[in-house]
Amino acid sequence: MLIFYFWLFPAESRTFFFQGAGAAQLLSYLGVTILACVGYGAVFTIVGLRFRNPIIPGLLLYGWEWINFLLPPGLKKVSVIHYLHSLVPVSMSEGPFAVLAEPTPAWISVPSLILFTALVLFLAGLQIRRMEISYAGE
Repeated sequence: MLIFYFWLFPAESRTFFFQGAGAAQLLSYLGVTILACVGYGAVFTIVGLRFRNPIIPGLLLYGWEWINFLLPPGLKKVSVIHYLHSLVPVSMSEGPFAVLAEPTPAWISVPSLILFTALVLFLAGLQIRRMEISYAGE
């Protein structure tokens, strides 16, 4: 945001970022990006541990997140992207075919994502404890 806006519109950017809502939006997007990395990192860690070839489950997870806008409100709450979308400061239109769902409040979304990540990493830790590594093979 900073590099793109300051280069194109220096005067307006200074006003937007230092006197307007730009700094708050920038910090919000940074927080959402960190939560996305943490949430998806945990999901793909467990997928990588559970499956020998994680391509198919990874594609299924990608497809689930990609069609999230078409899912009914109850199923939307099963995905990480639903909680991330409710945290962004400027919401985007999901298109004319999107099924509308009430965004989850931030005071629920952030702890839910952190709790989900902790649970998935705990399960990944249990999975790693049961793994055996053979250094004598091949």
